[in-house]
Amino acid sequence: MTNQVTKKLKSETKLFIGRELKLSEVKKRFRVRNGEIEIEYEGPLAEVNKRFDKAYDWVTSQKIVTSKEKEETTDQGKVAGQKDKRGGYHKPMYGEKIDELIEEGFFKKRKSLDEVVVGLVPKNVPTRGQNARNAILNNLRRKIASKNAVLKGAKEEDVWYFWVD
Repeated sequence: MTNQVTKKLKSETKLFIGRELKLSEVKKRFRVRNGEIEIEYEGPLAEVNKRFDKAYDWVTSQKIVTSKEKEETTDQGKVAGQKDKRGGYHKPMYGEKIDELIEEGFFKKRKSLDEVVVGLVPKNVPTRGQNARNAILNNLRRKIASKNAVLKGAKEEDVWYFWVD
């Protein structure tokens, strides 16, 4: 009985670089690199061979971008009106949402800045934090100061209030 077991084990094992491995353990690995793109895969031998061909074809079809080319494309790809130093072009977000609140009649009664911030939450604009609060206040103050302003506002005892007549 032990002879049968050892024969079976020998048929399921293979000598691999001085080490005996079971056939289920035979794995292979590859790494393909092209510029900044790198694909690495490890798995069963048959699966690795299939994936290597696909990975190699795809990686070689991609254009290699050098660091010098990257600098040239970023310099040429600037949008008109885009700032050079900080984060680029910013789309105004609060002004449009405040206009929507005015049209909906939100400001028929006097609202404090805190109430306006709470009213902007369902409009999917950032309202958390001091930076967002300051941006909302600045936009409201611009609306008050604009020509033919519909929105009115006043600061009473260090609290801003806004309304529409």
